[in-house]
Amino acid sequence: MTARVSSYMSSPVLVVKPTDTLAYARNLMLSRDVSRLVVVDDYARPVGVITITDIASVLTARPENLLDEILVREVMNTDPKTIEYNRSVKTAAYMMLKYGVGGLPVVDEGGELVGIITRSDVVRAFAERYRGVFKVEEIARRDVTVARRSHSISYIVKLVNTDPSAKVVVVDDEGRPVGVITRRDIAFLEPLLLARRGKEAFKKSKAESPLVEGKLTLTRKYLVPLAEDIMTPDPVVAFTGEDAAVASSRMVEKRIGCLPVVDESRLLKGVLTKREVLLAIVTKKV
Repeated sequence: MTARVSSYMSSPVLVVKPTDTLAYARNLMLSRDVSRLVVVDDYARPVGVITITDIASVLTARPENLLDEILVREVMNTDPKTIEYNRSVKTAAYMMLKYGVGGLPVVDEGGELVGIITRSDVVRAFAERYRGVFKVEEIARRDVTVARRSHSISYIVKLVNTDPSAKVVVVDDEGRPVGVITRRDIAFLEPLLLARRGKEAFKKSKAESPLVEGKLTLTRKYLVPLAEDIMTPDPVVAFTGEDAAVASSRMVEKRIGCLPVVDESRLLKGVLTKREVLLAIVTKKV
């Protein structure tokens, strides 16, 4: 039986109005642990979508403005892609990939908002309905974006922004995953880095002068944020040879979007993200 959007969507939906402030939208996202909100008009019809990345971008472009001075309507995507509740989950996965979005407002026949379906919901459908269909290595991406603990956060930002799934796996010297960094991890850190670009970041302290005995001099210890400062350590992993649906169920249970794929020696062999799961659903003829 075909999986329908109505079976996996979330309802009721967290919404904001165009006249709400970004401060309100941001606080709602953080307090409810969501990365997107549907913007509705007075008739409960979706007129936009705003994401945590949208807010981060505004902070970068307009650092002089406070979030309570900017309205949702100034930032939101005004062309939200919606899906009717009776469409298939496969169609939802296709639309998310086509339009590059992480969620779709769900509407009824009259266009009224009745729910939202996200990539996480699609992964849940995959975990429940695709047992025995794929092995992890059949759908995992092999060209993993990797970094080391000592890489600077500014370098990590570049990696995250160029990775197809906006995920970076941090590895040790042997190539074993020790952490994961996602776009959400840097969503509100990136503007701060950009705002400080060109400025010195250091701690001042007094130390004995190497030139004059007994004399104290002022020294500066420069602080460089590193990957290990923001990564999620000890990442949950998937194993080669494992059922992909079983591995995906861990993404659902742990509420994460990335599983480094490892072999029996725990060496990194690939990465399984929500994007790979969506691709598997779209390409599989079931």
